[in-house]
Amino acid sequence: MSGNVFTGEGDYGIAEIIRSRPSHAEKLQHNLRDTDVRECFIAGVSPWRALMEPLQGDTAETYTVLLREEPVMMFGVVPQHELVARIWMLCSPAVERHPKTFMKLSPSIVDYFQNQYFLLENVCPMDHYKTIAWLEYLGFGFMAQPISMNGHAVFRFVRCQNTYYMQSLEDTRPVVS
Repeated sequence: MSGNVFTGEGDYGIAEIIRSRPSHAEKLQHNLRDTDVRECFIAGVSPWRALMEPLQGDTAETYTVLLREEPVMMFGVVPQHELVARIWMLCSPAVERHPKTFMKLSPSIVDYFQNQYFLLENVCPMDHYKTIAWLEYLGFGFMAQPISMNGHAVFRFVRCQNTYYMQSLEDTRPVVS
């Protein structure tokens, strides 16, 4: 398999995507982007725990992106219940050296998970402007008011299967400068 439509495990141009294993978390935990390490800190978990927790649950779906057999990204969903899942992604700096590959593949990854859950959600630090712009590109909406997580301001972001519910969020997007 190749191309830009994510359907699970396979070859996607220069990237190979496979189901995550603990060995991937072991390698990636020491090579995360600074923003991802900060997100782990804000969530109150170590990078190791953030990468390993989804692998412990039977219902979570977690993938690893390999470039030349090296894990450069782990992502997936952790169901909150049958209609809602927490979507997440942690990356190494290598992802930023291949922006076209990951920008082309990102929408179909989100669509893949959106087809399984009515609502995808998580939080993002309000000062991670590049992440907020990327999430908006992917069709996520943001709550207008930040919430506090371990003393840090974060925005909750959501994406629904039914765009009717998303319309109410459009008037409440965060203002970032």
